Amino acid sequence: MGQASPRILVVDDEPDMCWVLENIMRRAGYTVTTATRGERALKLIAEEPYAAAFVDAKLPDMDGLRLAASIRQRQPRTGIVLISGYFYQEDTSINEGLEQGLFVGFLAKPFDLEQARRLARKAVEHAGPDGFNI
Repeated sequence: MGQASPRILVVDDEPDMCWVLENIMRRAGYTVTTATRGERALKLIAEEPYAAAFVDAKLPDMDGLRLAASIRQRQPRTGIVLISGYFYQEDTSINEGLEQGLFVGFLAKPFDLEQARRLARKAVEHAGPDGFNI
């Protein structure tokens, strides 16, 4: 029996962004689940492990930074990439999250496909050699 591909969760309130990231990640060999709300993402995280999570900083029902912290609390090995179209160097909460290791990377909208693939690899590597395929 072959090993399953690492699982990635994409959380963004824009369905088009979920679709783009899902297709990029699937073509790179990952299993992808998407959510457009933080509450749905928390339910998915409670049901199964994810090697990586791409989390939008601004969600309609929850702050992306709080969602990322909740994911980290529930699944400490999950590599989290923060997504935002509104990042500024002066944004201390995002910078603190990067410095404290809450995020393994940052994906600014608009992004190029190779950058997204590179961050996915980095996030999955953060989860460990098994990529959560126990």
